[in-house]
Amino acid sequence: MPNESSDKVLETDQMATPLETHPPHMPAGIAQMEIIISNILRFGVLLSFVVVTIGSVLLLAQPGTVVRPSGVPNAHDPGLVIGQAIQLQPKAIIELGLMILIATPVFRVGVAVIAFLMESDYIYSLISLFVFVVLTASFFLGHAGG
Repeated sequence: MPNESSDKVLETDQMATPLETHPPHMPAGIAQMEIIISNILRFGVLLSFVVVTIGSVLLLAQPGTVVRPSGVPNAHDPGLVIGQAIQLQPKAIIELGLMILIATPVFRVGVAVIAFLMESDYIYSLISLFVFVVLTASFFLGHAGG
């Protein structure tokens, strides 16, 4: 009589691609959507880290640089920050990295709206769209400072 428990171990020890490892109750489309969304979050955080690191190295490489707390953070126009970052101004590069970090989860919600629409899940599409609109509106209607 073969040992059934050892057969089960052999079956579960086989390597599988991430798309093949979704739970049996989860459709492959949803599993693929989750993988895409997790990759977006990973890429956004990694890109933000790289940009902030580059800005920090450039800032510390400037002669006579003294890094100190500068008080209350100021909201800046993204177009202005991008323009200054292109000119390799270190503080603008750091701000750009932080903007990327803040925008990453918002972008993730936007991708979720599209993914839910592709899955014909209109309830979650509407909920995600509402969250996306609220997040986006908060950037334009928010008030920084005091």
